[in-house]
Amino acid sequence: MVFDLWTDDKAPNNGAHGDPFLASPKPRAQQDRPPAPPSLGRQGSSAGPMVKLLLGRTGADFLLLLEETDGAAHWQTRSWSEGGVPAALAAKLEKMRTKNHHVNEVSFGAAGEWFVHGVDAGGTSTFSWWDSAFAASRQLRKWTALPESRLHVAFGDEGRWLILQGHNGFCGAEHVAAGLQKRIRKLHDAKGTIGVVRLLPGGAYFIADSQGSQWAGLGGEVAAELARRGDKVCSAPGEPSIAAGEVLDVAVGADGSWVVLREHWFRASASVAAPLRERLGRFYLEQRAR
Repeated sequence: MVFDLWTDDKAPNNGAHGDPFLASPKPRAQQDRPPAPPSLGRQGSSAGPMVKLLLGRTGADFLLLLEETDGAAHWQTRSWSEGGVPAALAAKLEKMRTKNHHVNEVSFGAAGEWFVHGVDAGGTSTFSWWDSAFAASRQLRKWTALPESRLHVAFGDEGRWLILQGHNGFCGAEHVAAGLQKRIRKLHDAKGTIGVVRLLPGGAYFIADSQGSQWAGLGGEVAAELARRGDKVCSAPGEPSIAAGEVLDVAVGADGSWVVLREHWFRASASVAAPLRERLGRFYLEQRAR
């Protein structure tokens, strides 16, 4: 079952399911504009928005996308652990690499679900592919027909899923956490902007949007890290410490491994693979120096 998809701002009431959990985007309020993209090639610019990270079964199963720059050119680096992502997704990402396509959005789930959305090298054509067995394939086909529209798909465990269209359109499984459904509806009604949503193991979630961020269902070290404020991190050797910044995203593996991505630094559990922690650390330091 889904919170049904809406195709306009006045969606009909679905008597079988009550208030539908689906709506097309509403125009943003004048005062509610999305944050500006990171400034590429500027010394000290924020690296966090240039990182997309997903964890799979363990902290050694990952998919990492980095938006890189040397100050003049810009390119995307993709890496994933062998066997850590669905084989069909890995094959599609490799094919996109050979054709020099840029990946805008990518996700995968515990049951082998996957989605990828990209654009060709010239920026004129968009492409979307996903697991053919995905429960919301019909809605994805409808929304991918709108090439200018941003799509973000999140997969959780136990069949949870969520699709975001544009800045606040949404559709999701009925058993997505009630607190997350409430926040998404509120943002939609207020013509706000949804940045990123993660459906995490055990029904937990994280959302970052125009009103800030919210998470639920997380405990232990990752919850403490998300709640941390005013953190300072070391810059390059010999450089002064800087504020780590706001939480932008979080990745949690099925085994409880976690990574919290902030504007200027990240933190990870000890169970996250050392090569992944080293690559993230190097990227943040390189970006800070540019």
